[in-house]
Amino acid sequence: DLTPDEIKRISEKLGIKDSVMLGSSGVLNNRSLHFKNEPARHKLLDMMGDLALIGVPFKAQILAARPGHASNIEFARIIRKLYQQKKLVKKFQHERKEGVVFDINAIQKILPHRYPFLLIDKIIEFKMDERIVGVKNVTINEPFFIGHFPGQPVMPGVLIIEAMAQTGGILLLNGVENPGDKLVFFMSINNAKFRKPVMPGDQVVFELSMVSRKSRICQMSGKAFVDGNLVAEADMMASIVDRQDKSSGNGSAATVGATPQTKPAFN
Repeated sequence: DLTPDEIKRISEKLGIKDSVMLGSSGVLNNRSLHFKNEPARHKLLDMMGDLALIGVPFKAQILAARPGHASNIEFARIIRKLYQQKKLVKKFQHERKEGVVFDINAIQKILPHRYPFLLIDKIIEFKMDERIVGVKNVTINEPFFIGHFPGQPVMPGVLIIEAMAQTGGILLLNGVENPGDKLVFFMSINNAKFRKPVMPGDQVVFELSMVSRKSRICQMSGKAFVDGNLVAEADMMASIVDRQDKSSGNGSAATVGATPQTKPAFN
């Protein structure tokens, strides 16, 4: 409890001329409220100010129970992230397609890879800085099937990892200006495991999650599935560099994907 002397000292510091007393209601002075719902109005103005941190105008109906600055700011952060994600997708994907975030045309705007080394057909899920899901349709027309293996075509494990890395490269898009001017070098590939072979006719679904991202160093965890069955998985670390800068990383000088340093089982 505050003593009368402490209350007087606080009043002088705050410049309160009216008498101040302790009350059970929590109001520190005897000044009447301007409005009956003044506390609610105060909370409303707090929320409006906090949501201004989103940085763009928006039209919405917002219902809040017991809001505070911490929850308001976190809510604003979520909305801003969704806005940035939609803005990012719209930048590359001009034609709306149901169930597709980035089609092959958008992917070619993001990744510099081209035939025969562009190994992703579409992106079907994209959560900025969190998760991405890509799809690769494997056909007998893939050039590597000519020699791997004659009479029993099997997709090389290194290319499964490469396709996984290309999918992850799109996840790294956020925060990178002019992604076409960047390269991504593998720094390490760990815990690479190959469960089942991938053959012509399979549709491989790559699911990658961002583990950590510090400046230009990123860690991702990836898995590959065929018909819901896990066929491959790996943990990867990569470094984002400018095209002219070849001093970073020990991997090959491929762009967003690179040849792994570990040899897969089906190679």
